[in-house]
Amino acid sequence: MRSSPLLPLLLLASILGCSDDRTRAVLPKGLRVDAHPQTAAKQVDVLWVIDNSGSMAPRQENLARNITTFIERFARSQVDFRLAVTTTDVFRDDGQLKGNPVVLTPETPALIATFGRTVRDLGTHGSPYEAGLQAGRRALERILETNAPVMDAMARCQNACAPGTGLMSCRDACIDAHPVAFLRPNASLFLVFVTDEEDRSEADVRGYYRFYETVKGLGNDGLVSTAAIMGDVPTNSCGATPGTRYAQLSSLTGGAVGSICDPEFANSLERLADTAVNLQRKFGVGGTPKLETLEVYVRFRCDAPETNLSACTEIEAKGCTGDNPEALNRVCKVRQGAPDGWVYEPGDHVVYFDGTSVPNVPSQVELHYLGEERP
Repeated sequence: MRSSPLLPLLLLASILGCSDDRTRAVLPKGLRVDAHPQTAAKQVDVLWVIDNSGSMAPRQENLARNITTFIERFARSQVDFRLAVTTTDVFRDDGQLKGNPVVLTPETPALIATFGRTVRDLGTHGSPYEAGLQAGRRALERILETNAPVMDAMARCQNACAPGTGLMSCRDACIDAHPVAFLRPNASLFLVFVTDEEDRSEADVRGYYRFYETVKGLGNDGLVSTAAIMGDVPTNSCGATPGTRYAQLSSLTGGAVGSICDPEFANSLERLADTAVNLQRKFGVGGTPKLETLEVYVRFRCDAPETNLSACTEIEAKGCTGDNPEALNRVCKVRQGAPDGWVYEPGDHVVYFDGTSVPNVPSQVELHYLGEERP
């Protein structure tokens, strides 16, 4: 890719505490740089909504056979995860969790085999009226109802914490003292829909989006993301119905999609796991930017894989040498605009990474712009 002549200057601008007058002289006057580390979620709860209609036997087998790829990505990132499964059948199952146990953890004996058995046991006698978005909502509503007494006790405990330096420790102790199996207070939520049919839920997609983004509480929409393994949009070659509604929801939540037509789901599951682990996709802009000057960069490790750089329009790696592979000196200028680029949301004063542009960890997001402090 072509290297931007501004990138070396932007590299200098990102060095915190720099006092070299020569460096200051080459920077554009009034340039602001907001730097944010990208962090992996420490806890992730994953709800699988899996089609159990008549055509799904080979798809279920494909998922069960390749789930190792998904789980290994969590393990490598040291993420504390939970897995739960329901079906797209809202008539018979209506969001009930499946399997024994119904919530799987890293400590579940024979975790891979247990998840695979749960998926295979779903069978193919479910309703042909697949309503995955509604099934996901019903599953979460059921879980919220089950958790309510414990969450109320936790809230009372936290309300009794005295203000001061130990407040956060006290509040965390309340969470530990009142545990729930799924939809944990400090966990991100990731929903994955697996189906070869379009969603037939009654409400429009934005209605489900509004429910999902608030299920973790108002203001915590950044903790919720969705993804799908579905029929390719607009057409596919394996007899599946294009999953237009699932794709729309995943785009709204910054999730990823994979193809139900793939003979092996390993690559799709790997991408989905990366999305689940790296859920932070909104980064605050400290000032009021002149929008025409706003540029977004991500600093990756020198040894970052090429798959991390798909959203880059320009790359500068002059700070990378053979003896510093872990240095965050591979600078990517991110494309602007959806899909799969950054979008500025003036109402919230944030830069939003759409679709697959969400940067992996470890990395640092840098927002460069001319502007003034907000009043």
